[in-house]
Amino acid sequence: MTYCLVVDAQGNKLSPTRENRAWYLIRKNKATLKNKFPMVIQLKREIPESEIDSSSIQLGIDDGSKFVGIALVQECKTKNKPVFKGTIELRTDVKEKIAVRRGYRRYRRKHKKYRPARLDNRSSSKCKGRIPPSIKQKKESIIRVVNRLHRWIRIDSIFLEDVLIDIRALEKGYKPYKWEYQQSNRLDENIRKAVVLRDHNTCQDCGLTNTRMEVHHITPRWLNGSDSIHNLITLCSTCHGKVTSEELNHCERFYQKVNGRKISYSDAMHVMQGKTYLQTELKKIAPLSLTTGGDTANKRIDRGIEKTHANDAIVICHTDVRPEQCEIKNWAIKPMRKHSDKKIESVNGFHHRDFVKYTKRNKERYLAYITALYPEKIQCNMTTIEGKILKRYGLSRLTLLWSFNKIYWL
Repeated sequence: MTYCLVVDAQGNKLSPTRENRAWYLIRKNKATLKNKFPMVIQLKREIPESEIDSSSIQLGIDDGSKFVGIALVQECKTKNKPVFKGTIELRTDVKEKIAVRRGYRRYRRKHKKYRPARLDNRSSSKCKGRIPPSIKQKKESIIRVVNRLHRWIRIDSIFLEDVLIDIRALEKGYKPYKWEYQQSNRLDENIRKAVVLRDHNTCQDCGLTNTRMEVHHITPRWLNGSDSIHNLITLCSTCHGKVTSEELNHCERFYQKVNGRKISYSDAMHVMQGKTYLQTELKKIAPLSLTTGGDTANKRIDRGIEKTHANDAIVICHTDVRPEQCEIKNWAIKPMRKHSDKKIESVNGFHHRDFVKYTKRNKERYLAYITALYPEKIQCNMTTIEGKILKRYGLSRLTLLWSFNKIYWL
């Protein structure tokens, strides 16, 4: 089941209809196709305000660190029905790209000998309440998708799952007492010094004491090892050199020595940080109500609905929905970065990031989006919706399905 969003000749937002009904109206020349993914039609006549269905449409959002569920549920007279659901895939490469840009900028400035050093000139870093770019772009991606849907459908209320994660409980492995939150989990503010003090300035591998100690990440940073005291151990320079590049072979042994464990706070912190900014922006679109993960889980289990990000977003809305009603198309939504490194604007009418269908000679078909264009041989590179990379395929067998417009709807 797939629903189509509807607007009239004056742009007034109407109730969604089934996709088959929408194609029927287009064939009868009563409507035009306004957008294909997701499908939106515009009627050729204006609907009087008295005839417009005023049933409430609720938006549910299941916030997450990597994936966000989003759904629209319409409250009808006889039964409530989900008319849209999807899963937003958030970008996770922003931090690495910022690090690369920082390296380029520092290299360039280092070689500008004629210019005096400029310190404390980053206004975005000094302002209060600043959200890190890697987190802010995730919240803005959600807002971009909501605003795009709001252009085509009326949103009367928004329900957002308020994420409440106790980071200290994750660290300790149990719910701390109130007074334990006030106690530091280390002996010094400097993390390196705290680890050395905890280990009594002794190498935890060979027991050497009369030398300069080094602090070693048990799970290395390139495997998302944290800077927590639970992931650090004191080693002498000799032992540190022996375990370098062989960290995985020594993880269990080192964790037992310091009574530590592998902990990753990144997902929890990325959801917690920036949620106030997200709530403030959503309130500008429609009235916002908050719910909890426990309520969502209880409702989903009581109704027998399968657990997915999109289904959770349906359950978050304060409406009764049966499991069979959730069997509608689940859109995979990918907000893309605005800046593109493309060097070729278009070839034979195809543009960078266009969604296309490639038909092979044996009638096998691929649904993919264009990632590179080669005008000299009229070829392109593509990435299928399953993630398969296709290189140097001819454009003659391509069929344009949808021209890219900042967000992928797959």
